[in-house]
Amino acid sequence: MIRLTKEEARNFLLAKQGLLGHKQFSGKEGLMDFVRQAGSVQFDPVDVCGTSPELTLQARIEYFTKEMLDELLYQDRLLIDFFDKNLCILPIEDLTVFTRKYAGISYAEAMARRQSEPVLQMMIEIRKILSEKEYIFAKDLRHLESGNLIWDWGASSSVARAALETMYFKGELIIHHKNGRQKAYALAEKFLSAKLLSAKSPFESELDYHQQLVLRRIGTIGFLWNKRSDAWLGIEHFKTFERNQAFQSLLEDKKITEIQIEGISTIFYMKKEDEKLLTSLSVNPESSARMEFLAPLDNLLWDRNLIREIFDFDYKWEIYTPKEKRKYGAYVLPVLYKNRFVGRLEIERHTKEKVLLVKNFWLEDNEVFNKSCKEAFSTCVEVFRVFNHCEKVEYVKGWCKENDQK
Repeated sequence: MIRLTKEEARNFLLAKQGLLGHKQFSGKEGLMDFVRQAGSVQFDPVDVCGTSPELTLQARIEYFTKEMLDELLYQDRLLIDFFDKNLCILPIEDLTVFTRKYAGISYAEAMARRQSEPVLQMMIEIRKILSEKEYIFAKDLRHLESGNLIWDWGASSSVARAALETMYFKGELIIHHKNGRQKAYALAEKFLSAKLLSAKSPFESELDYHQQLVLRRIGTIGFLWNKRSDAWLGIEHFKTFERNQAFQSLLEDKKITEIQIEGISTIFYMKKEDEKLLTSLSVNPESSARMEFLAPLDNLLWDRNLIREIFDFDYKWEIYTPKEKRKYGAYVLPVLYKNRFVGRLEIERHTKEKVLLVKNFWLEDNEVFNKSCKEAFSTCVEVFRVFNHCEKVEYVKGWCKENDQK
C-alpha cells in the first residue's frame, strides 16, 4: 500500500491530468496524446465561453483552438463522438469498446428491445437515402414521419430521431458533423475502416468488461475509490457486487495499487503502471504560477466527492438548479491555481460584440488575491479571450468577490 499526504495526492492527480507545472501537451498531436491517456472527454453542447470538451482541452493543450478539435473529429476522424460515461469524445480506435460492449449485451441489442415497426421502416428509408447522400439530419426526414413515439426515459421523440440514434448506437451510423446542436449522420462504412467495423468484442466476459472499464476510469482521473461515484456512470450492469468483484480481480491481477491518503479512511486505487509517475514526480507547484479555468465536466471533476476530500473544494454545477436556489451562477468554472482551487469564475462570450465579459470571481475562503494570483488570472483571461475569438475583455463592476465580501 502506498501512503500519501493530501498535497502529494493533489500533485499526482494534477500531474496525471496534465494540469501541474508547465503544459505537457501541445497542438493536435498533444491533444490526441491526452485523449488517448484519458480515454475520453465528456461532451456537453452548452456554450457560454466554449463547450465542455473545448474547455477541458484548452486547459491542457498548448496552442489549442476550437477548430483543431473539429478537424480531428470530422476531417481527420482520429476522434469520434460516442457514449462512454455520457456522450463523450474518444479515440476512434476505442469505438469497439463501446459499440460491442461485452458478450452479454451491446447498445444495439439494448436499443433493439425498444424498436417498433415505424422505427424499423424509417431505418430502411435512412439506408436508402444515405446510399446516395453523404449525410442527413433528422429534420430532413420529417416528410416521412406520421407522429412521435415514447423513447428514452419515457420522453417523446420523433421516429426519425429514434431510428437515427438506434443506428448510431449500434455503430451503423456516425456523426458526420454538427451544425450547432443538430447532428448530421452518415454511414460508418463510408468513413471508417472495414477492420474497425468488423472487429469482435474486446471482452471475454461480463467480469472482463467491468475490469477493463474500471481500469479505464481509474486512469481517466488518476485514482478512484471503490464506492458509489458518478465516475462509474455508463458502465452496464454495474452495482455494488459487480464493482467489488472487479476491484478484487484487478488487485489479484496486480493491475491496481492501494493508496492511503492522510486524514481519509477510505482506500483509493491507482493503476499499477502509474506508480512510475508518482515516484518520479518532482514538480514544485510553487515554481509555476499556472492558473486554469476548468470545465464543469472536466475529467478531474468526474467524482466531485473525491475532489471535496482531496482538495477541500465543494463544487456543484448549478445549470440545472433553479435560479432562486443557486449559490453562484448557472455556468461557473472552477479556478485552479498551482495545485489548489482558489475560486469560481462566471465568464461569458458575447459573440456579436466580440467581447469576453468577466461577471463574477468568487475567491475561496483562506485564499488571497495577491499580486502573483492577479497576474496569473489576467494571463488566463487573455488566453480565454483569444480562445473565444474576442477582441476585448470587459469586467462587470464589483466582479471580484473576495473573502470579506461573501
